[in-house]
This record gives sequence, C-alpha cells and structure tokens, in this order.
Amino acid sequence: MLGTMIGDIVGSSFERSAVPMKNRDFTWFGPGSHFTDDTVTTVAVAAALLEGKQSHCGYIDPLRRHLRYWCRKYPHCGYGRLFEQWFLADQGAPYGSYGNGAAMRVAPAAWAGSSLDEVQALAELTAVVSHDHPEAVKGAVAVASAVYLARTGKTKDEIRTYVQQYFYPLNRTIDEIRPGYQFTSAAAQSVPEAIEAFLDSVDFSDAIRNAVSLGGDTDTQAAMAGAIAEAYFGVPAELWQKAQTYIPADMQKIILSFRQEFMEQKK
Repeated sequence: MLGTMIGDIVGSSFERSAVPMKNRDFTWFGPGSHFTDDTVTTVAVAAALLEGKQSHCGYIDPLRRHLRYWCRKYPHCGYGRLFEQWFLADQGAPYGSYGNGAAMRVAPAAWAGSSLDEVQALAELTAVVSHDHPEAVKGAVAVASAVYLARTGKTKDEIRTYVQQYFYPLNRTIDEIRPGYQFTSAAAQSVPEAIEAFLDSVDFSDAIRNAVSLGGDTDTQAAMAGAIAEAYFGVPAELWQKAQTYIPADMQKIILSFRQEFMEQKK
C-alpha cells in the first residue's frame, strides 16, 4: 500500500506531459509532485476493509461510503468524469467502466486477505462498487493476485507464470513496450504494462522508474507497479519518509491503522 502511494506521488509530475516521459532518468519528488486519486481511493479502500472486518457486516456498504467520503473530502485529484459523478451522487450503481481505477486502489485487498482466493474475492468487491466492467475487475484481481503472490514468497517467474495463465500474456519487456506506448487509462492496456514494470525490475525504485518511463498513465502505472514491488522488495524507509510529507494526517491515520491490522504480522 505504501508502494502505491509512493508510485502515485512520483508519477504525478509526468502524467499527460506535453513531452511524454520515455526514459528512466528523472527527478523523484519534484516541484510538481502531489498525491492523486490513486492515493485517495487506496486510503478509502483501506478504511472500508478495516470497517468491514471490525463490524462483521460485509464490505460493499463500507466501500461505497468510504470511497464517496474520501473522494468528496479530497476533490480535484484527477478523478475520471464518470467516477466523479458516481462519488458525488448519494446513490448510484456501478457504471461499466473498463478503466484502471479499480486496479490502482486494490492493494489493501491483497494484504487484508489471508489466502489467494480471499484476496481475489476482496479485490473483485473493491472493484464492482464502481468499476463493474469485466476488464476493470480483471485488472484489479490481477494486481491483487500479483501483490499476494509477491508477499507470500513467490518468485518473479512464478508470478509471471500465474499472471500469464489467468490474466495477461506478458510477452514484451519494458524496453520493447516503451517506444510506441501511449497514454491510456484502459485497464487492458495499462495493467499488464504495470505488472511488467515490476517483473523487469531489480529493486523497488527500479520498478517505479520502469513504470514512469513508459510515458503513459504515469501516476497510476507507478502506483500499481509500486504496490507489487513493495510486497516483493519492501519499501526503502527514506522513500516512505519523503512520501509522507505529501500525505495529509487523516490519511496517514488510516494507513497506520491498516498496517497494524493487516500488514505488520504478514511481513
């Protein structure tokens, strides 16, 4: 989850740049760095999973309420138009989005679940409250599965094989993807690239650099790659300390509570 937020903040400077980022040599935490909808919605999912566990009353209602609460509290963070309409409405059904908005916020589900089956079920729940298109759900479940496999000690080859078997072909390296890659928020064309950014990396920072260097949806792809890289490599303390300076105190409170409840005993 920390990796999601670091990737989001680092990638935020380069999203929709007039000249797309196409290299790995860039400044982290530059003047334009900020948290975006990736961080806000991840915090909302974490808060909902905490409430759902404590209340024993299920997760769907907490997910709807917390997504609406946190997104309304932090508006103007780069939300898609249809998602913004969804969270501003007091009631509203999912709207068929095939975007990566569910995959970018799914990391908490990968830590809250105690088995791959449970993680995948939670991931689907966190998606379908708003993003109920099969491609959006597939992207969320794929990212959550990769995070779970990484945190439970699977090798990169094992993670790649699993993703290829159940989700995406993953048949191009980052260096092969980068030259012709263009911005898209479609899950089918951004989630597998983010997973590859992790698989082609040698450490946490390398995964973030790979994701940003694609020059696409830089904050979201770095958030997804960062989520998996955190589970596999861990997060360097100095990077999280720097990222925290961008994150409001109320969000940090949720992050701390979630880590204490779900993550510390699972490291």
